[in-house]
Amino acid sequence: MLSSLGSNSDAMIQAVIFDLDGVIADTVELYYIATKRIADEIGVPFDRRLNQQLQGMSRQAMVEALLGEKAGEWTKEEKVKLGERRGMYYRELIEQLTPHNILPGMYSLLQHIRNDGVPVALASSSSNAFTVVERLGVRSFFDVIVDVKTITQLKPNPEIFLTAANELGVDPRDCIAIEDGEAGIQAIKQAGMFSVGIGKHLAPLSPDWLVERTEQVTWEQLKRMFLKKRTTPLM
Repeated sequence: MLSSLGSNSDAMIQAVIFDLDGVIADTVELYYIATKRIADEIGVPFDRRLNQQLQGMSRQAMVEALLGEKAGEWTKEEKVKLGERRGMYYRELIEQLTPHNILPGMYSLLQHIRNDGVPVALASSSSNAFTVVERLGVRSFFDVIVDVKTITQLKPNPEIFLTAANELGVDPRDCIAIEDGEAGIQAIKQAGMFSVGIGKHLAPLSPDWLVERTEQVTWEQLKRMFLKKRTTPLM
């Protein structure tokens, strides 16, 4: 029970903002499969480490990173078509998604946040975010889903997280944001939000709370960590 900490801890949390892929949706592997298919077609190396680094990037930034030293050999139009083909491969894969593809602990977390009346937003760089949350059966949990098409600068720029806070009508400093991508954690930090990082690969970025797996992020523990951060004197 967190009641011993008082309701002040709950009141300070004005919103929780989620990334989608690798946080709520078990889709990072689908991105890997779709991108690896493209990489094999054009003859460039690609592995899961690079796949993780690409999470949260725009489609065209992903293409540039995938091509690497060969990027100069491709025209802008060819790169656009490459990104579109990868998007097509990914959309074919997400058609198979069901609620079973929600990552461990995330449905329960969303339920508990909703039960406490704390607003929830989704800040995903994926153009398929609306489709994914519908297929996972979690659309009703979100008060706001930021339309990535309205965002001019994607992660690591904080715009998408700041937009989520603005649409909810809350102060970014009173928000918790949860990410599994390096670019996403950088964006959250720039937005001035409490950052929760999922995955050991994020340790060098020093999120406010780092866990290895999604099921470790419970609502009670999340409130405790947020309160601890708020009450720790600055050195």
